[in-house]
Amino acid sequence: VKDGYNKAYIKLLSVKNNPFQAKIEIDVFERGSVKRKIKTIRPGDNLYEVSGNRNICEGYIVNDIYCEKGNEYIDFTSRPDVIALNQEIGGVNQDEFKRLQIRKTIEEHLEKELRLTSKGLKVLSLFFIDKVANYRSYDKEGSPEKGKYARIFEEEYRELIKKPKYRTLFKDVDLETEIECVHNGYFAIDKKKDAKGEQLFKDSKGEGKTIADESAYQLIMKDKEKLLSFDSKLKFIFSHSALKEGWDNPNVFQICTLNETASEMKKRQEIGRGLRIAVNQDGERVHGFDVNTLTVMANESYEDCADALQKEIEQEAGIRFGVVEDHTFANIVILDDKENEMYLGVDASEA
Repeated sequence: VKDGYNKAYIKLLSVKNNPFQAKIEIDVFERGSVKRKIKTIRPGDNLYEVSGNRNICEGYIVNDIYCEKGNEYIDFTSRPDVIALNQEIGGVNQDEFKRLQIRKTIEEHLEKELRLTSKGLKVLSLFFIDKVANYRSYDKEGSPEKGKYARIFEEEYRELIKKPKYRTLFKDVDLETEIECVHNGYFAIDKKKDAKGEQLFKDSKGEGKTIADESAYQLIMKDKEKLLSFDSKLKFIFSHSALKEGWDNPNVFQICTLNETASEMKKRQEIGRGLRIAVNQDGERVHGFDVNTLTVMANESYEDCADALQKEIEQEAGIRFGVVEDHTFANIVILDDKENEMYLGVDASEA
């Protein structure tokens, strides 16, 4: 879709007032070809001109740049489209894209279970989500309700485990009960209540070091060892803000980023949640690339992040990737938004 230029593509990246202006990502025709560019626009600007006179952008004259925090958007005088912050038109349907990410994560998880269960290794997958309510919310009576990510997960999991090749993983198991038990999320809940007296989920900002966050963090630290046991049915963990730096589980083999991660440091922190050497049911480390491969289902390219991290490791450790011997490494396979594979070795001996 990135190179499909037969419809207008516009994504709102940021807004500001005094003066009112916005940054957008748009396909621009210049020097005989169409390229995706970042442009600054103001009320009254004609995106037909901004795009290099592309006919599909006719009528996109900027009407309003709305800057109220939490409700940022732009709209147009002759087009019905309203584009919210970090949203887009003419691009990938984000829900379908995230469904594919979830499905691929489940597939990778089940494939590794086929290989690693016999070695006494419990396979875990970790999802980073953008909003708590996208996984779970509460109704007026305080009963939990599944958000769209939970529903998508169960739909895709239900379909995938029907494949005959996975039959050996579910001997004497009630599959419907299994679906309910294999996934869960750990979230901070705001102690404040709304006008109806109901508790609200809190989407933490910045470092997220609130009392509620700390409570959720302690819960994870207290119980995480249980996740390594086959006795625990929980295999897929959804997190918004609780799993920060300092939380690492040795058997996280898949990480799926359903959030928007612009910060390179945050990317590294997320990847870091899966860089421990795996532990079997006897508590013993199991070494080797055939076991210790972390697969990241990324919603954006990690190429720059991987390159920068590799260079830093080479400088600090005095090694070169591709020619290293007698070191213990965890291997990472990153599938980017083009489904290209990139490999990033990270020294886990001191993790």
